Formats: sequence, structure tokens, C-alpha cells
Amino acid sequence: MRRPPKAARCSLFVSFVFLAMAASQSALAAPPGNGKLQVIHLNAAQGNAAVVISPLGEVAMFDDGSDTGSCTNCPSCSSVRSQVLSLGITNIKYHFASHYHEDHIGCIAQLPGITIEQGWDRGGTYSSGAFSSYNSYLSAGARRRTLTKGKTFMLDSLSAHPVIIKCIALNGDGISTSDENSKSVVMRITYGEFDEVIGGDLVGSNLVGDDIETQVGPQVGRVEVFLVHHHGSTYSTNDSWLNAIQAKIGIVTAGLGNSYNHPSGLTMDRIHSKGIRTYWSEQGAGAAPNPTYDKVANGMIRIVATWQLGGVDSIYATAIADTFTNASASADQTRPIVDIVFPDGFEVIPAGSNQTIIWTASDNVGVTYVDVAYSLDDGLNWVEIANGVANSGSYPWTVPNTPTDLAVVRVTAWDAANNSREGVSHFDFTIADQTAPTVAILTPNGGESWLPGTTHAVTWNAGDNVGVTTVDLDYSLHGPSGPWLVMQHGLANSGSYNWTVPDSPSDSSLVRATAFDAASNQATDASNNLFRVRSSTAVPIGQAVGFALGTPDPNPSAGRVAFHFSLATAAPAEIEVLDVTGRRVWGSRHNWLDAGRHDVRWDGRDERGSPALAGLYFLRLTSGGQSLATRFVRLK
Repeated sequence: MRRPPKAARCSLFVSFVFLAMAASQSALAAPPGNGKLQVIHLNAAQGNAAVVISPLGEVAMFDDGSDTGSCTNCPSCSSVRSQVLSLGITNIKYHFASHYHEDHIGCIAQLPGITIEQGWDRGGTYSSGAFSSYNSYLSAGARRRTLTKGKTFMLDSLSAHPVIIKCIALNGDGISTSDENSKSVVMRITYGEFDEVIGGDLVGSNLVGDDIETQVGPQVGRVEVFLVHHHGSTYSTNDSWLNAIQAKIGIVTAGLGNSYNHPSGLTMDRIHSKGIRTYWSEQGAGAAPNPTYDKVANGMIRIVATWQLGGVDSIYATAIADTFTNASASADQTRPIVDIVFPDGFEVIPAGSNQTIIWTASDNVGVTYVDVAYSLDDGLNWVEIANGVANSGSYPWTVPNTPTDLAVVRVTAWDAANNSREGVSHFDFTIADQTAPTVAILTPNGGESWLPGTTHAVTWNAGDNVGVTTVDLDYSLHGPSGPWLVMQHGLANSGSYNWTVPDSPSDSSLVRATAFDAASNQATDASNNLFRVRSSTAVPIGQAVGFALGTPDPNPSAGRVAFHFSLATAAPAEIEVLDVTGRRVWGSRHNWLDAGRHDVRWDGRDERGSPALAGLYFLRLTSGGQSLATRFVRLK
């Protein structure tokens, strides 16, 4: 079946369910959405905290401020919490930590009444009390997640105009650095033609840390709004970054009276030279606001954005109500073209094999990078293979060991203006398990001598690239040519089966195991050498028939055991099992036995029917005034 009609049906169904759920829940809690995208930069003074509210009311948070800081009247975590609650927010779907300094993650564990579902960060650890608190809070309930370059999130995913949040760079973007600010996560928020980038304390100078901005800026591309890095530090927001993002609006979060002289006059001069207007949560302690470009909110700064090209967006704060357009008509609006070449449908690919995904992608300006993913359920769920890779037309792929006939691959091509298009396999292809299991008999593996009626463990090892589903056990009394007789079929791959040896003496016995997987691949192994099934009347006490007591078989034993003896003349006889104190545990008395060889089997229970304990025992034969004894061991 072709994918577009199928996807369309799924979309209609899901949309119906979504609308029905929305209607049923509307009476329970009004979401904080107002039908437009809202990006609210909280007043966290010499810290950073922002929330994104989707048109339908889903929420993401970027950093969360601090309870301490070097500034005058620094807002506390209780202030951050109050601001969030005042927006009608009680649940945050995604929390993104730019880096691990306290002024960016210090409040996450101090927001009672606000639930955070998932916390995403650059991974790793950091030595500070704030990080320990952050990690402990998110580790509870396994909510902490690690970001990867190109990782994409959606708010209002079922909407015609979802909010897309994408990780553009992190951990220095491949530049080796030990500077925590340089490791800041860079996230781009996209809603139709509106874009904002938030990059924490990213550095743009090798004088302190490393120049990450120059490398990352072109990957971000044009945006309308950006968070001025590192509270307006001299060493951030360099010219290369500003030239690459072509922003219209900058947000400055610097605390009143801070000890760092943020925002820097040099930084603000660079921003003003690009014609960028800025909005400050507080005045800071560095450069004075330039009335031509800068406005101080002394509180939250709310950006309200529309999705359409040339849409009029707004900035609100106390005594501030400004507008700007989200994209110029001259902007690149042409999406790339992408098509899957392999695998494109109906192929049968071995599970676990190494393959190469092949595609073609082009754009009127140029494809900047592609993301590659696969699905095992016809596109319902996707697994990332690689993000942000060059448009080379091919990428190596290790096929998962998960057989399915609903596999597809997807390549998403992006251009510099953040236009994108997906290419998906036109038809489903099959990931087939073609690898046979492995199996090896461990016991009996040759040379054993087992008595009929006794129970022994047949053991084996079996494995498979996907999984062994069942194991069949057979035995032969006539060597490898058989015939093979059924011991037990359809066993779980437990590695052991207790077998009661048949009363069929043979010096040419073998055991065989056959392992199967879900794809009916199979493998077989038999005992390496022959083993013996002894005659039940055999007594290993020499050639002459006289008054004799043989060795118990098997010895030691955890189950049934056979006692072998012989009488020189016909007479009454008694055979007994005694413990180490001489106490009788079990016995068998015979009023009359012929001369010759005899055997008696004991099931391991005492005379009351209870299982005998493990340990050393004595076997005693009494007949015609004579007595013989031998020792044996019982296992648990």
C-alpha cells in the first residue's frame, strides 16, 4: 500500500481523537495557550529562564534561574515560580538546560506546584551543589534525558502548524573545550516563519573559553529573535554570529547591580550596528540603554508570534507594546526536494547487516544538512540514525536486529533558511532474520555411563541474534545414523532438561539439540562422542557370582539410585540405607531371593515418604548371617 493515503487516513483518525480529547478535557483545566506562539523571558535578573507556550497550551522551559546571584535584589526561585504560575502554567512538557552553571539551573528543584515531565541537557556531570540538586531532581522518576545534535521536539504535534524545537549544537559542536559556557546547548524555536534561538552563555571569543558562535551561527540561520549570550558579556555575541542569524530583536537578561558589568558596552555596540532592537529584563550594571535601540522591561518580556510569512508579531512588557514582522518577502521560501533511492520499498534486508541508505536532495539555494531516521512500524515511531550530516547522498546504517515487514527510512533535508522537506521510502521493506541460532550440547557429551530409570540433566547452550524461541531434544541408541527418538520438543531455552534414561541398553547413545528462532532458522548439535546406557542387571563387582555388593549408581546422586548385589546361594536378604549415625533411613527386605545378581532402586525418600537430606550415607546388605557395606553421597 502506498504510504501517503495510509498516512492521510491515520492523520484524520488521530486528528479526530485529538479533538475529542481536547473537548473532553476543556472543562477540567484551561491550557495557558492563546492560539499564538508565546515566548516569555522571565525576570531572572543575573540568571536566565524562559518559557514557550504553544498555541494549544503545551509548555517548554529553557533554564530556570537561581536563588542566589551577584546583583541588587536578585529575584529568588520563589519569584521565578510566581511568574510561571501567573502565566497559568502548572505542567512543563520539556525542560532544556543550556549548561550547568547555577544561574541557569538553580531553581528547577524549587518550583512546587509545577510538574516537569522531561529534562533535557548535554549529558555528563559537573561539580557543584546546583548540579547535584538538578541531577537528583530529574533522576527521580528517570526524567533526565541527553540531547544530541539535531534532536527535534514538537509542541502541538497534531496541529497544522506545530512548534518545532531543535537542538542545533551542544558541547562545543565538535570543538574540544573544557569551558562550561562554551558547552552551552543552542536551541532554535520555529513556528511557521517565526524563529528564535536560545544559546545560554555561548562564547564567541578565544580570549575566554572558545569561539563556538562563529561555527554555530550559520547552522542556526536567520531568526527574528535571539537571547543575547552570557547576559551581554564582552566575549559573546560576536559579529560572525550576528551576521549569520540576521536577527531583528535581542533579549538581554542582566541583573540590576550585577558585579560583571553586564551588559558590556562593546557587545551592545555590535548589536546596535546591525540595527537590532533589544529588550532588557533589568537595566544591569554595564552599558546604559540606548533609547534608539534599547528598552528596559523591569519584568517579564513576552513575545507573541504568528506562523504566516510576514506576520505581525508583538513584544509586551510593562509599558511596552511593540511589533515586528517575522520574515521579509525576499526570504528564501523554497523547500528542498528529497527522494529515497535505497531502501525504497519491497527490499528484503538481513537483520543486523550493514547497509547504505542512499538519497538525492537538492534546493534552489543549497541543502545545508540532512537528518536520517528509520521506522519499524510504517512511520508511527521513528529512530534517529544521524542528525546534521552533510548532503553526501549516502549514509552507513547498521540494520537493527528487529525483524519487520513495515520498515521505512526517512531523510529530512534542510536549507539555510530552515526550509525542510522529508523523503520517505515509497513502500515498506522487510528486515528479515536470516541468521541461524547457535547451539551446543554440554552433557551428555561422550563417555558417560547412565543406568536405565535414573534421571540426569541434559544441558546445552543456545543463542541467536534475535532470540531462540524453542529447543527440541532427541536421542539415538544407534549412533549418529539413528533412528532419532523424541526426548522432548518445544522446550524453552532454559539450558537444562531432566531426562529419565530409558530401559534400552546401548553402547552407542547420543543426545541431539535443535534450536529455533522466530523466523524458523534452526541449528543442531549432538553429543561429541557416544555414551552408554547400561543394562539394568549389570553389577560391576567382578566376573564371579558370589555374595557381593556393588557401588551405588549413580554416585553421587540427586534423584533415583540403583543398588546392585549378588547372592552365592538362595536365601532371604535385606538391603538398607543408613545415615552417618547408623540410623536406618530406608530398607527393602526380601523373604527369598535366588542365587545370582539382583538390583534394587531407591527413589531417595525415607520410610515416611519424605525426601532424604543431602549428605553421606551407607548402604548395607545382610543375608545368611553375612553383611557387606559401602558408602555413597546424596546431593540436594
